[in-house]
This record gives sequence, structure tokens and C-alpha cells, in this order.
Amino acid sequence: MVTTILSHEVKDYEVWKKGFDGDAANRTAMGVKVTGLYRAADKPNMVTVITEVPSVEAIKAFIANPDLRATMEKLGVIGAPQVMILNKVG
Repeated sequence: MVTTILSHEVKDYEVWKKGFDGDAANRTAMGVKVTGLYRAADKPNMVTVITEVPSVEAIKAFIANPDLRATMEKLGVIGAPQVMILNKVG
């Protein structure tokens, strides 16, 4: 299992969150399990999503999916997300 931390700014958190919640089936189909969702304390439209995925290849495929990019644009994501892909070592 691989952990990912994805952070990005959104234009309007409420709009983004509604769309994010509505996209749960797509994440599940790609093997992505959300384990945490956060908003920056000093910048509430900065969102961080922590996930678990089966492999590095699975998250790379998920991120590269053109449907995901279209959904992110539709939901008001500003710029490309910052993505950390982590292997647990302890």
C-alpha cells in the first residue's frame, strides 16, 4: 500500500467539496481510498487530501487520467496539485 498527499488550492471550497464527494465512485474504481481531508488553517481554500492506493503505478494512472483533470478544472482547482507519493518504512 502507498500513501499519497495531494494539495491544491480551489476557488470555492464548498463547490469543490460537493464535487469531490460526488466523485467517490471514480476514486474507488481506481483503488484510491481517502484517509484524510484537510483545509489549511490560514488559507481555507487550500485543500490537502491524504489517500492510500495499491501501488505507485495506480496513483500515477489516477493522476494522469484526463477525466480527473477535467473534473478538477470543473470544480475550480487552481493550478496543478502538489503530490507526494510515500512508501511506509516503519
